[in-house]
Amino acid sequence: MKDACSILPISNSLLICLIVGRVLIGCTTLESRMSIEPYTKNKPMRNAVERVAEEFCRKKRTSLDSTTPINQPDFIFTTDGCSRWPDDSWLACCIVHDISYWCGGSKQDRKDADQELMQCVNNKKSIVGNIMYPGVRLGGSPWFPAPWRWGYGWDDWPKGYEKPGPSPTVKKLIEELKIHEIVEQQLSDTPVHDKN
Repeated sequence: MKDACSILPISNSLLICLIVGRVLIGCTTLESRMSIEPYTKNKPMRNAVERVAEEFCRKKRTSLDSTTPINQPDFIFTTDGCSRWPDDSWLACCIVHDISYWCGGSKQDRKDADQELMQCVNNKKSIVGNIMYPGVRLGGSPWFPAPWRWGYGWDDWPKGYEKPGPSPTVKKLIEELKIHEIVEQQLSDTPVHDKN
């Protein structure tokens, strides 16, 4: 499935995305905020997920030339869970997806991250990931001025896509760093509050 902003020729695509983005800018901020538990109130857990995101991004941005410094995003890692979608049993999938989106990268990295989200959510609840996927592909474009856009950790909007590098794939890094397991553990360690 093509990204909404890659269907048209690049000049028209960019123009349309910027116009739509300008309209949306009054409705949202470019900065993402940590807005889900346990991360809003539990500083050690928030710091732990930030470290995982930084390690992912460091490894994703590793170059073959060891003398080149590895850039990290300008803003600290944040997550709002499943942006504009209900948080449910698939919340960990969305947080892991946010790690990829925060770091940014190439067009292929984004596609891989979106497919990883779809597969993860489908493993939690059959077919829900397939329903989410088109919305993520449309709404996550780096050209939209939204706090959930591709590369939202960077201050220079519109950043766009980067050239593919020699780094490992998104899926490989998520598996290597055991990010799903770490986030699932953090969420399961969160006490359930009595609603009374």
